[in-house]
Order: sequence, then C-alpha cells, then structure tokens
Amino acid sequence: MAEAFARGICITLGFVLRIPALADSLPVQSVTLAGTRFPVTLATQAGRPYDASTVGNNVRKLWATGRFDDIRVESHGAAIVFRVHEAPRLRLREIHIEPNSFGLHPKVAEGTPINLLRAHQIALEAQKRLSAEGYIHARVDDALTPVSPDKVDLRLSVHAGQPVDIKDVEFQGSPGLRPHELRSALRAARIRRVLPPVPGLWSGWRLSPSYSEPALDGDLARLRSLYFSRGYYEANVRLGDTEIVGKAAKVKILVQSGPQYRDSGTAELCSCLLAARRDAERKGILDFFATLDVQRADPAPGTAPLAELTAHVDQGPPYRTGRIEFTGNHRFSDSAVRRNLLLDEGAPLDRMLLRKSLARLNRTAWFDPLGEDSVQVHRNPATATADLTFRLTERQHRAWSISGPVGPLSIAGPLQASISSRLPAWGRGLFELSTYSASFSLVAFAHPLLPILAVASRGPVFPLVAIQRPFTPGEGWLSGFVVAPQLGWQRTVLGYPVTQLQQRLLPRLAGNHQ
Repeated sequence: MAEAFARGICITLGFVLRIPALADSLPVQSVTLAGTRFPVTLATQAGRPYDASTVGNNVRKLWATGRFDDIRVESHGAAIVFRVHEAPRLRLREIHIEPNSFGLHPKVAEGTPINLLRAHQIALEAQKRLSAEGYIHARVDDALTPVSPDKVDLRLSVHAGQPVDIKDVEFQGSPGLRPHELRSALRAARIRRVLPPVPGLWSGWRLSPSYSEPALDGDLARLRSLYFSRGYYEANVRLGDTEIVGKAAKVKILVQSGPQYRDSGTAELCSCLLAARRDAERKGILDFFATLDVQRADPAPGTAPLAELTAHVDQGPPYRTGRIEFTGNHRFSDSAVRRNLLLDEGAPLDRMLLRKSLARLNRTAWFDPLGEDSVQVHRNPATATADLTFRLTERQHRAWSISGPVGPLSIAGPLQASISSRLPAWGRGLFELSTYSASFSLVAFAHPLLPILAVASRGPVFPLVAIQRPFTPGEGWLSGFVVAPQLGWQRTVLGYPVTQLQQRLLPRLAGNHQ
C-alpha cells in the first residue's frame, strides 16, 4: 500500500512536470475542472498570470481531498484543464492490527469514508506513536481488503523491533552549569529514580524514558532557554553521538556555554519580542524569525562582561483566512463545528484565535483532542490567503459509566450506573440531533440536603431517562440543559443556570478568555 501511495504521488507530480511551459506573464484564459461535480476552489484563476507553482499547489490540494485516484493537468494554449477521476466511495468496516500487542487503537469510527491516502495517514500516525514510545525502527504497512462493494477492512502490519530506552544522559564540552541544573531542565530524557539504591546491595529502581528524537529536540530547546536566562547568550547546545546498544541508549549532549554576561535587559527584550510576535499574529503573519546579535562591551576590572543585545526580526507576508474545511466529521455538520471557531473567512489569519478555536472545539468533547498539528495550512502567496483544513476524529458516540458516591444530591451522593448514546445526525441549528445525547440510568438516591432536590421514588433504585444537550461554546445559551421528566421542573430549571455559570466562569478563572 505504501508503494502504491508513493507511485500515486510520483505520477501526480509527473503530470505537473509535463505541463507545457508558459510564460509567467501570459494570463490564463480559462480554468476547467473536469471529471467531478465536487466543489473545489482553485487558486489558478482566469485572467491572472500563469504560475506553475500555483498549479502544483492546486494538484496537491485536489489530492489532499482524498476523493480522486487520478489527477492530470492539461494545457491547451492558455487554457488550463484539471482532469480528475473520482475514487470509489468506500467506507471502513473494521481495523485489523497484526500483531495487536502494542496498544495501538486508531480511533476511526465504523462507516468512516476511507481511501488509499487516508489509510496511509492512519498507518503513519500509528508509526509515529510507536517511534515516540522508543520503537525507533518501527514500520507500519497498510492494506485495504474489500468485504463488500462499498466496504473495506484496513489491515495494519506492525514491524516494531525492540524498544529503546534512555539509560544515561551525559553532558560533554564546557557546560558552565552544574549537572543537576541541566538535568532538571530535561523532560523527555529525564531518568526518574523511584527507590534509592542500597550501597553494596542494590542499585535502586529507576524509570527510564523512551528514546525519541523529536522529544529530545524539545529538551534541547529547554536547555537553550535555560542558558539564555542565566546570561549565556552565546551558548551552543546540540545533540552528540548517541550510543544505542540493544535496548539501551546513552544520550550525549554537547554544550559550549561561552562567557556569562551580566543582565542587560534580557527580560525586557524577551517581552518586546513576544509583543512583536503577538502583533504579527494578529495581522496574519505566519513567518516570524528573530535573531539575536551580541556585542560585548568592555567590562570594569573584576566584573563579568557586559553585552549589548540587539534583536533583528524577519517577518513574512500577512495572510488572510481563505476557505475553512473539515474532514472526519460524519455525525456533526460543518455548520455545527464552524460555530465554535473564532476565525472568519476573509479575516486576518490570527494564530491566537486559531488556538482558541481549537480549545473551544476540545471543550465540546465531540472529537479527540486537537492541537495545532491537527490543522493543515495551505498557503497561496499569489492571493495572500491561506486555506485551513481541520482533521477531526470523532469520539465514540456510545458510552457507559458507573459513578458514586459523589454528587450534589446528598452528603454521600448517589450511586449511579448509566448508558448513553448520541442521537443520529439529523436536523440543523437547535434541532441538530447529533448535538444531543440520550441516557438511561439507575440511580440509588441518598437523602437530599435540599428539599428542592428531592425526587419521589418507590424504591431504593430509581430509573432515570434523560435527553441532554451538553454545553458548547459555539451554542452558548442554547446548550447546557437536560430534559428529564422524572426529576421534575424544579431540578430542570435549577440545573440550567448552574451549568451556564460553571461553563462560563471556570475558563475565565483559569485565565482563558474565549
């Protein structure tokens, strides 16, 4: 499957390379997308100058939709034709992992549309997870097996090898700082001692972290920040030769601290750079690079050298938000997801608003946790716009739980067992059923503290049927309510303002003003 995917990419790029060369100054007369009715906005537009790189970006965008298995670009004079062939619409039935002993559980729901590209992405995500757990030579192959005309099974073949753990971290060169100070800045490479050693009898019990090069890069960045905060402005920190023998890795970090300078307004400089970066983000500038020049001043006799710090900032062009698209949302409509975003199409691409939008989507609990790596940014320098694609993975729509003895109904609270399920996708707005969940619970009530919370029941176990629309930032006052006739109107009315107050106040107390 990986080889087929690679061949598809090569073939696609080959078609781009075989486009007859046109002068960049010549305007495009017409642009045609043949072979599909799927709406796609192409950056290549009639009347604009021809740009081969823009055509290549269009091909990559078409391929990223996952709807086509063949894309050809033809040029008839100044007329550009994107000729595509739609791939069969297949849906996933099951995922089989062989061997299934590595704790891999790709969260892809049954019935999810799938193709060669999506299958390869799932395999790559599983491979990255294995690499983060120390399987540095892990490889995951993918294959689609038909089970019916429109359904397939995805088979992932895992070749992991032995996991590698970090057994020792050695600092070489001229560190300047004490080893325990440097080790305290480590996160991914920190070896934690659980039980102390007994001299002559036992070496103790230590927890060794998994070896992961991306995680080590984060540790190197933290070490550079540590040196900078201590006045070592010229410190050079890099990863040395790592010795891997069997399942053990010895990490070597090369450090040349350089001279330590007296404080010359480092805090003020950093705050100014952060303010400048935030201002650039508001304007939609995606590329922000800061370089630091250190000019040594003559120190007084017997004192540490003094440095004059000068920061040079290079910024890229500003971008506006182009088309916002979503993939992986099957039960939730695009409009329901879009209501939780703070970004608007056509507005400056503010990365802070993007991060807040991701936080709001995470609060809905509709999808697996989202980060900035869950958003693909497709830049179009010709139009100064950037299209965003949110890659979503829906959580399971059915759940069961057993809870107690906590809760507001009494000092001990109720003992409760419940099963719940989201309603099927239907309707829109307030009546979009996928944003509701139905639950059936068996609750053993204790004596309530407040009479308004009392529920009349004929036995120690009380059945409860409820329909709930959990609070979401995008819906606001139209969410966060429960309809449960057995509880009576008092508890129904009281629960709504309590939920609204809790969901609106707690994020602000935590410093998250959304």
